[in-house]
Amino acid sequence: MHQTLAAFADPSRSPDVLALCSRDNPAILTIAHRGLWTATAENSLASVRAAVAAGVEMIEIDTQATADGHLVVIHDETLDRTTTGRGTVSELPFAVVRAARLKTGAGGESAEVTDACVPTLEELLEEARGKITVNIDTKFARDLPQVMETVLRLGVEDQVLVKTDIDPEAGPFEVLDADWFGKIPHMPMFRVRKGMFAEDLRRIETLRAPMIEVKFTDIADLAEGRAELERQNIRLWINTLDVSHCLDFNDTHALADPEAVWGALAEVGVGAIQTDQVEAFKAWLKTVQTEGGRSWRR
Repeated sequence: MHQTLAAFADPSRSPDVLALCSRDNPAILTIAHRGLWTATAENSLASVRAAVAAGVEMIEIDTQATADGHLVVIHDETLDRTTTGRGTVSELPFAVVRAARLKTGAGGESAEVTDACVPTLEELLEEARGKITVNIDTKFARDLPQVMETVLRLGVEDQVLVKTDIDPEAGPFEVLDADWFGKIPHMPMFRVRKGMFAEDLRRIETLRAPMIEVKFTDIADLAEGRAELERQNIRLWINTLDVSHCLDFNDTHALADPEAVWGALAEVGVGAIQTDQVEAFKAWLKTVQTEGGRSWRR
């Protein structure tokens, strides 16, 4: 039985990533890319708080290790764009990375400087604890074991989704042998092959994915995989970020014509959208919700 949207939007509930991802949840999930950074700084603790305040279900964040082994939350290989610092994160000691101050918004030379520093992964997960689910993008595969150890040590695996690239044709999949697999929810990422989406979904069934993130070149391929997604109880995540290169299904186009982007994706069964335009996306969601809850336009 499908539960109502209200059952999943209850703020008194602790975030449960598997319940959110389940197809029993009729809501289209809002994924805030690098947190809700438009009025804060990307990948900052403030961006977590802003996402929680906005009612976002999940944030996506990036992590990598410093030269002396501290996991920090930052997207770029260098400090240059998003902070007052300079240099390659993986080549710098934690003290140097920590001394830099975050810049507002998307950063750059003209961005305002905040009082905040680059957070550690542990600090961000503590900030999110009990409030919002977190999708972790580990920038370098070498850091993945440390990321998983951190999640398990903090005991936040029920609200974390970790993603890795996979090749549907490469089974048996190496990730199945990882000591964390089955303990921390995992989201495979891959490119949809023309006319083979349903077949590739069957190939990855051993991964027991609660959600998958894909790129596509024909939206019709997404629709063709719908029955298999339903059978395996997999939620479909699509990025509408301007850098995602999924045709013209991007945030800029969506601001001008949300139905042509977000509406079209919902029509083919997309149940999670990562966006840099959180406010506009949530405003669009409100316009299409019905009293009993929003179900992906089946």
